[in-house]
Amino acid sequence: MFRYIFSVSLCLGLLVTGSSACAQARYWPTGIRLSMDVASLLYYKYYQKTGAQYELNASTDFANFMLEGDFGWGSIQWKGLDPTTSTHSAYTSDGQYFRIGLNYNLLQDTPDKNAAFLGVRYATSFFQDHLASKVSYNSAGKIQKGGLPIDEEQRDVRAHWHEAVAGVKVKVWKLLYVGSTVRYKFGLHINGANAYVPYDVLGWGLHDEETFGVSYYLSLRIPFVRDTLPRRSPQE
Repeated sequence: MFRYIFSVSLCLGLLVTGSSACAQARYWPTGIRLSMDVASLLYYKYYQKTGAQYELNASTDFANFMLEGDFGWGSIQWKGLDPTTSTHSAYTSDGQYFRIGLNYNLLQDTPDKNAAFLGVRYATSFFQDHLASKVSYNSAGKIQKGGLPIDEEQRDVRAHWHEAVAGVKVKVWKLLYVGSTVRYKFGLHINGANAYVPYDVLGWGLHDEETFGVSYYLSLRIPFVRDTLPRRSPQE
C-alpha cells in the first residue's frame, strides 16, 4: 500500500515541476482528471437500498495511454427471508477498495482531450463483514441442512480480482467532462474469510465467478500547462 502511495506522490511531484518544454513532448502528460462515480452514489443508497458507496477516480495521459486509479469506500447492508426455511438473515460489510490500470485511447490527440478507450485493471478490496442467520452455509456458499446457526464476524478480509474495461470521456463545458466505463470483472480471490464466504464484496458485487459493472463519472480536467504550440494558418 505504501509503495503505491509513494509512486503516485512521486509522479505528481514530477508533473508539477516539469517545464513547459517537457510538457510539449509527446509522452509527457498534459493534464489530470479528477472524477466521481455518480451512479454508485445514487444506486446503492436510493434504488437498491443496500448501503452507501462512494468512488473517486484520477487519470492522466501519456500520448495514447492513460494511467488510471480508483478509490472507493462504503458499507453494505442486506436483510432477507429465506423462502426454503422461512428464517431471517442479515449481512453487513464495510471497507474500501482500490483499482489501478492502463487505458489505450483509440482517439488521437483531440483539441478537447476526449477519449474512447480499452483497458485493464487490478483491483483489491479490504473489508470486514458480519453474518447473522439461522441458515447454515457450506464452503461453496450453499445452504447446508442440519448445520448450526451462524452469528459470525470476519475482520481483515481481503479480495482481489482483475477487470477488462471500455469507456468514453467527453468534454461538455470548459474543464467539465462526463464519461462512462463498462467493466468485466473476473478472477475473484478472497483471503481471510475463515468462517463463511462473504455474500457481497465491496467493489466487486455479489459473490459470483464473474460479473459486469458500469460507472458514470463527472470529471474535472486540470491542465498542467497551457497549449503554447504554434497554430497553423488555414493556408498551410
